[in-house]
Amino acid sequence: MKAGIVGGGAVGSLFAAFFNSAGIASSLYEKDSILAVAMAEGLSVNMPDGELVFRPDIASDPEIIAASDIVFLFVKSYSTDEAMRDISPVLKDGSIVVTLQNGIGNREIIERHLPAGRVVCGSVTIGATRIDATSVAYGGSGSVVIGGPDRGAVEAVRSLLERAGVPVETHERPDEVIWRKAVINAAINPLGALLGIPNGKILESPDALILQEFIVKECALVAASRGISLDAREMVEATREVCRKTAANLCSMLQDLRAGRRTEIDSINGAFARFGREAGIAASYNEAIYRLVRAAERPPAS
Repeated sequence: MKAGIVGGGAVGSLFAAFFNSAGIASSLYEKDSILAVAMAEGLSVNMPDGELVFRPDIASDPEIIAASDIVFLFVKSYSTDEAMRDISPVLKDGSIVVTLQNGIGNREIIERHLPAGRVVCGSVTIGATRIDATSVAYGGSGSVVIGGPDRGAVEAVRSLLERAGVPVETHERPDEVIWRKAVINAAINPLGALLGIPNGKILESPDALILQEFIVKECALVAASRGISLDAREMVEATREVCRKTAANLCSMLQDLRAGRRTEIDSINGAFARFGREAGIAASYNEAIYRLVRAAERPPAS
């Protein structure tokens, strides 16, 4: 099977490297034409076993992924609908779209464009940091968890990822997987972004750890109001384990703030704050950290 990737950011580039190393044919659609041209000249990915330099099959025209059997969406959550409008007309019949994106609501957006059976969703906890336009660093070990309504589609994605050497498992309740990842992101990304530190440094700050625990507990209450049962204590430990495993990684939210880009805070802490309001649950910590990140995105004029 041929893989397609939408989004040439840090994680998209990392997966392109996984496929390249395994000899799996893959193409990459990156809407930013300047970035696509730069990456076409050569992409350097610092992998655990050394540096990999290769030339990805990349273009700023969605036709580049027209022959792909499985397409991985690695755009920011706020760009999901735009990306699907771009690629839907060129996707071949029966192709599968996989979302491992941050945030809540991506699957629902994708299903506005494709039948649910062609959508596989889940999470990825493998970190990656963009160094510059053509360089990416592996940010820490992790895995992929996927699921979906069509068992055949899920198994096809699992098989492809296994061939690429990516640790992968399937889950009967992928929405729970997505919410678990959203809780972990909500308790790591804004802290790393606002403090300007890699994930592992959060563990060295007693105050950050207290705030992290409050965020997780709040998120678990909100999740329960949406029919997602999460154990708050277990989620705190899972969050800190991700911090340990991706200790050197600069979270995507920190990378975005430093680059002057919009973050995904709306679909992470912003979503928990919004769902909390709808359910009559006070999600004050999520609301506060959401507003702080939004303020950092739009600093006052000097």
